[in-house]
Amino acid sequence: MSLSAAGRTSAGAPAMAAPAVDAATVGEPQGDAGGPPAVASHPSISVDRERTRFTIDLSRPVPIDSFGLTDPYRIVIDLPETRFDLPQEAGRSGGGAIASWRWGLFMAGRSRLVFDANGPLAIERAAIERGENGGPARLVLVLRETSREAFMAAHVRQTRPPALSEGTGVLAKGDREPTRAQKAKPVVVIDAGHGGIDVGTRSPATGTVEKGVVLDIARLLEKKLAATGRYEVHMTRRDDTFVPLGERVRIARQHHADLFLSIHADAEYDRLVRGATVYTLDDRASDSAAAALAAKENASDALAGVVPDEAPSAVADILIDLILRETKRFSHVLARNLVEDLGAVGRLVKVQPHRSANFRVLKAHDVPSALVELGFLTNKDDEQLLMSADWREKTTSALMSAIDRYFQNRVANAP
Repeated sequence: MSLSAAGRTSAGAPAMAAPAVDAATVGEPQGDAGGPPAVASHPSISVDRERTRFTIDLSRPVPIDSFGLTDPYRIVIDLPETRFDLPQEAGRSGGGAIASWRWGLFMAGRSRLVFDANGPLAIERAAIERGENGGPARLVLVLRETSREAFMAAHVRQTRPPALSEGTGVLAKGDREPTRAQKAKPVVVIDAGHGGIDVGTRSPATGTVEKGVVLDIARLLEKKLAATGRYEVHMTRRDDTFVPLGERVRIARQHHADLFLSIHADAEYDRLVRGATVYTLDDRASDSAAAALAAKENASDALAGVVPDEAPSAVADILIDLILRETKRFSHVLARNLVEDLGAVGRLVKVQPHRSANFRVLKAHDVPSALVELGFLTNKDDEQLLMSADWREKTTSALMSAIDRYFQNRVANAP
């Protein structure tokens, strides 16, 4: 998906084509560095004939930053790390020009609100109003409909923080990777899917969200692998923080990973569907369900208001092509082990438990990778298992067994 960034205006910064932030009403940062985070509560959406107004109370004034994104249209508000004291159902529906909205920790020290728009919108006002007579401060966002041309004219700059630059996982010709130092132990990178503002799948029965479930399971697997003393283990995230897909790939390559495992929980309209599924990378999806899942997982950055770089469409050179082929072969070995060991302790999907599709998080060209959907949060039985300590123990032991067998096979077949 190609996402276009829109212009950004910060509190106190000069306005661009349309005033994105009312600097006069924005409070100075208070305790943002090292102090307790502000608390956000009591969101509200109101609509008149031409405008949609969103407000949310804040325990104190904070600086804000607003911008827009296209394809799909979104309005984004960044603010210092904030604790959101909101009801579970908040944001699932909108009003007026806002189709829905979400919130969460975007990166260390920064939180984010993302508003899905029904079309191109102009930001008439984005401001922090100070409370009167001891009342709470309030974030106010006023939006009105506009044309695509006007939207693009008002938002002309690329808005991508350098800290969020996305690794492509493919080296350009002549830009060879450094020789890997001889490692005492195989390096395993565990990726807990989603996080922060991107909650992932949500249980329709209980509201349990994927990001928390998979983080707990990933931590348990990390603990077990590290306890063996056989592996050097890293995680792409250790807390409820959003990590862009390309950054997850970069983390794996930065650590010269020998294996990358991304852990997720699935969803399905048919709530009777249950069981685990293992996925590997392929430009052509193995089936329509795999293609749909890849599209959903690849939309993670868009949900969080991140603009990814376009990945190179062609292989850089013959060497990279050979590395890709070998990586794909080893990824299939890993996937086969995962299917066998997960099937030995639990339930797999009934049809084709190993599938493939174009998952962006699996695109490290030199790191054998797999994505495992451990079960369906949309199925009440699977959800109970995903929350069960006993099931988690058995499942993480099965994942570790698959990893052990993978490396045993690599050693046995090494020249």
